[in-house]
Amino acid sequence: MRCLILYYSMTGQAEKAAILAADAARVEGWDVALCRMSMSDPADALARPMNIAVSKKWTQGAQKGMIVPLAYDPPDAIVQRYDAVLLFSNTWGDHPSVPVRSFLQSAEARAVLSDTPFGAYIVCRRLWEKNLGIVQRLGEAAGGRFIGGEPFMHPGGQIGSLIQTITYLYRTDGGRKRFAGFPLPRYGLSDEAMVRVAPFTRELLARVGSSAR
Repeated sequence: MRCLILYYSMTGQAEKAAILAADAARVEGWDVALCRMSMSDPADALARPMNIAVSKKWTQGAQKGMIVPLAYDPPDAIVQRYDAVLLFSNTWGDHPSVPVRSFLQSAEARAVLSDTPFGAYIVCRRLWEKNLGIVQRLGEAAGGRFIGGEPFMHPGGQIGSLIQTITYLYRTDGGRKRFAGFPLPRYGLSDEAMVRVAPFTRELLARVGSSAR
């Protein structure tokens, strides 16, 4: 059984979780292809420190359904057939990130998802329901068979994680420790979220096995 794990990662959080998912799938006996998406135009590449204009461009682009050309690493991973596809979907605003939506509306998605079970890991602070709904709808429109999705969140409440995310993206260090005298959660997926990656991966792949019998 062959599995494609596909992700985009600007700050490394989705990548860490995708690697954990790949490890869990291999333990279950799956042949895993781990593939990183990126925007193919170097002018579109995102990196810290960001600024308000860049942040606004891409967050609003995600809300409006912006599509960009993509590159895949390794490139041959996206042109093969799989028994399952596991997609990590970053949350920009409350929508999938531009790279994730660009994949889901691409010819590559139609080829790799056609009649193939797929699951979704929603990487987010708090707002995840719309992201998951869009991923399911677009994945099914590309021919995939949705088998489940769950959120994997940053620590802290809505306000604390928002302040930390904004300041982290606009800086080059590890983020602020405090804001107006109040402690901030660290930037990144919570320990709880990271621990849940492996069991959720096993659950998704078990569903694939059940549907194949």
